[in-house]
Amino acid sequence: MNKSSNKGINSIDGYKSFFEDFYPSLHMFANNYLQNEVDSSDVVQEAFIYIWKRRDLICHIPAAKSYLYRYVKNRCLNILRDTKRHQKILNERLDTEIFFRDNLIEQETYELIYKSIKELSAQSQQVIELSLDGLSNKEIAEKLSVSINTIKTVKKRAFKSLRTLLKPDMYTLLCILIGETL
Repeated sequence: MNKSSNKGINSIDGYKSFFEDFYPSLHMFANNYLQNEVDSSDVVQEAFIYIWKRRDLICHIPAAKSYLYRYVKNRCLNILRDTKRHQKILNERLDTEIFFRDNLIEQETYELIYKSIKELSAQSQQVIELSLDGLSNKEIAEKLSVSINTIKTVKKRAFKSLRTLLKPDMYTLLCILIGETL
């Protein structure tokens, strides 16, 4: 269970946890529509501000989360329409429930993977996140000023932990993303 679900979003600490838990996946979700990091950040921040201003009306975290995804989707579509950056075919594809569903499933999957990564030790988190960024073991070792054997050992332990934390299909996806063999 994530930290935010224990506190609700009415307190500053609860809201901060909620924000930290859901910002990355919402940002990726928005960026799938906009293909622009800055615009995506702006939309997601607007969504969180909107939720904060209406926090007394929101009963629980799942309702807030659902609302955030719909808000972000609609805001992204409005931006695309207003700036005329899309052609008719692209707009029709983005505006479909199939695209929304597939995008939502993708972001939820990443969210589950990242939540599992956050349960690892700080060093393991860092190594796995750098691996997801596409760095090789050698590059990670150089960046962290440790030996390549240390990186291999940390990765091996991290993957052992992740294998128990993630469902088999999620673990397989993580391995594919990092380029590790099962």
